[in-house]
Parts: sequence; structure tokens; C-alpha cells
Amino acid sequence: MWDDRLFLLYLPGHMTTELSDDRLSDQERLRRLPWLYAHSGANSVFSVLTWFGPVFVLFLSEIGLPKTRIGILLSFLPFSGVLALLIAPAVARAGVRRVFLVCWALRKGVTTLLLLTPWMVLQHGAEGAFLFVGALIALFAVLRAVGETAWYPWSQELVPNAIRGRVQGVSNIVTLLTSSLALAGASWVLDHGEGLSRFTTLIGIGVVAGIICVVCALPLPGGNPGERHRTTAHTDAMWGALQDHRFRFYLAYTALTLVTMQSVFAAFVPLFMKEQVGLPSSHVVLLDVAAYFCGVLSSYGWGAWADRAGSRPLVPILLLMALLPLLWMEMPRHSEFSFAAALGIAGLAGVVTTGWWVADQRLLFVEIVPSEKRTEYMAIYYAWIGLVGGCGPLICGPLLDHFQGFKAQLGPLMLDSYSPLFAGSVALLGLGLVMLSLLRRRLREVALP
Repeated sequence: MWDDRLFLLYLPGHMTTELSDDRLSDQERLRRLPWLYAHSGANSVFSVLTWFGPVFVLFLSEIGLPKTRIGILLSFLPFSGVLALLIAPAVARAGVRRVFLVCWALRKGVTTLLLLTPWMVLQHGAEGAFLFVGALIALFAVLRAVGETAWYPWSQELVPNAIRGRVQGVSNIVTLLTSSLALAGASWVLDHGEGLSRFTTLIGIGVVAGIICVVCALPLPGGNPGERHRTTAHTDAMWGALQDHRFRFYLAYTALTLVTMQSVFAAFVPLFMKEQVGLPSSHVVLLDVAAYFCGVLSSYGWGAWADRAGSRPLVPILLLMALLPLLWMEMPRHSEFSFAAALGIAGLAGVVTTGWWVADQRLLFVEIVPSEKRTEYMAIYYAWIGLVGGCGPLICGPLLDHFQGFKAQLGPLMLDSYSPLFAGSVALLGLGLVMLSLLRRRLREVALP
């Protein structure tokens, strides 16, 4: 049974019980943290088995879609984030908790329709399946965008700043463990099933986990309707947020790192492992299990370090992230050692990407976004990461199709159609490190208002 006194042991001094501006005491927020962890764990199972994990990318490849079309479909999810700029005032007025729960419930129904994809393939071929999946993912993306526009300000309200890094670390442990178990089971299903039915089985399990995710969010406090503001006032407030130099530096750094994380590492590395390295789909899924397992081992440590050191852990994290594409290019292909090498690199990737997520989110919520202006800041942030995240797959998919069949050798590196993608990610991470350095300098000069 959860005992909120465990978290009090990690706080400097003692935990205050005074009410915050949101009328939630720290004690109340601590008591509800187990529900937050349960919600995150169930949501991670839903995510990796449906729209966001390697299972979905492999599912699209199994249908017979070229990488350009896969990139188009994957871009729908992040691009929808631009809606946050338009809907944030209405979401705040309606109550972020209410909006989030409704959208999170409705999107499970949309995902259920994905189970009809094999029938669409039989009736209308790959072209019909592309249009069908495209319509579903577009509708899902809109619900997700509205729900997450509500979730970001609500989640800032739910967690005390003094332990945000460690709470993020514990939350990551829960999500990575549940994701690992889900993907381990997915690997078994892919090995023992046949055709598209393997994927629809996994999607069905994911939908059940998604329903549990919504139920676990019901006891979370806060998120009440906000004051009614004029649209012009909201626009002025967002424009004021963009005048914040720290926020602009953060958005630039985020754009460079997120494109690499979302468009290269998450979206197309599974296809690289299948096509160029020669791993079967079941082994490709196991790579994410290895990554999540290593992420679990490192997550709380990253959180504790971030709480003590602020943004400093992000510097070595970005350097290690830039090393990953070079390791992928150098790994053995179609060899008995390929899977072992892939597992080792996946473990390093799990440690590094977990560290990036924990430290980056702590930086955003604690050092960048003022609590009293979180609706405006988070609307801009969510729209921005959606815009840059959506551009990535649209560029990467056609790039891979253009270099299809390319083979060369550059010293110890074996070059193929994925090499331009990997080289570009190294360059982007280098620029991201420069922007992070400028941001950290600005944070030392200007205190959070």
C-alpha cells in the first residue's frame, strides 16, 4: 500500500501543507500520486500496442505501405498539436480535467475501429487500407490534441515542484516496466501468429489497457474550470509568453532534439533493424523491451540528479544521444551477432532517452513555465512540438524512399538508405546542444518570474 510519507523523506526540510494557488495542498497531491502512476502505466501499454510503438510501424509495413505514406500517417499525430493555439481558452473554461477525460475515452473508441483494417485490406487493398487508417488516425489525432492541451496544465497542477524530477523518475519506472511487459508479450504474439491478425490481437489488448487508463485518471484532483477570458486576452497572453527569451531558447532546443527523437529514433529505427540489420519483427519489438528495462534502472537516478542539478544532466545526455546513430551504422548486418549488438545499443538508447525525458520535463515545468501562466505557455509548447514533430516524418519518409538501394562504405561505417537520416540526426543534436547552452546561460541570468 502506498504511503505518502515515503516522498516526504526525499524533500529538503519538510513538505508544506499550505494550499497552492490551485487550492490543492501538497499532501492531497501526494495522496493521489498512485493513481497518476497507474494511469501512466495503463496509458503506456495502450500507446506501445497501438499508435505510438514499433507495433504500429511494423503493422503499416505489413499492409504494404511505402515509407513515404508511413511518414504521412505518422505526421498526423504531432501536426494536430497546432490546434492547441486555438482551443486552449475553451479547454481552460470547460475544465482541463473534464476535457481530458472525455477525449481520452473517445479516442479508445476510435482505436477500436482500427481492428477493421484487415477487412479493408481484403476489400480494397493497400490503397483502401491507407485511406481508412488515415481517417482514423486523423480523428484520433484531434482527440489526442484536445486531450493533451488539457493534460499539460493539469499535470503541472498535480505534482509539487520540489519533487517533480523524482516523481517523473518513478512515473517513468512504472511506464517503462508496463511497456516492457506489453512488448515482451507482443514479441511472442508476433512470433506465433500469422498475418495481420497478429497485429489486431495486440491492438485489441491495447484498447482494453486504454480503458483502464481512463478509469485510473478519475480519482485525480484539480483541473477545475478556469475563469472566462476573452479570446483577445488569451492571444495577448500567448504573445507575451513568446516574448520570454528563455521560452524561445527552450522551444528552439526542443525542436532540434524532438525531431531526432520522434522522427528518427522512434519512427524509423524499427524499420532499419528489420530491413538493413535483418532482424525479424519479434526481435525488433524486443529491442524496445531492452531499452525500457535499462530505462527503468536509470529513471529514478536521472530524476534525483535533475532535482539537484537542474538542466546540467542534459549536456552529457545530448552527447550520448548523438553517439547512437554512429553505433547503428557500425553494427553487424545479417549476422549471428546482429541481435546481441542491437540489444546493447538499445539498452544505451533506453538509458539516454529516459534521462532526456526526465530532465527535459523537469526543466520545462520548473524552470521555464510560470505556474500562473501555464495555460498559455503549454498551448504554445504543445503546438510547437506538434508542428516540428509532424515535419520530421514527412521529410524522413520520402528521404528513405529516395535513397532506397543505396550502399557504400565509409571507413568502419556501412552506409545505406538510412545513413543520411542518421547523419542528419547527429547534426541536429549538435545544434540542440548549442541552443541548450544558450538557454542555460539565460537561466542563470534571469530568474523565473
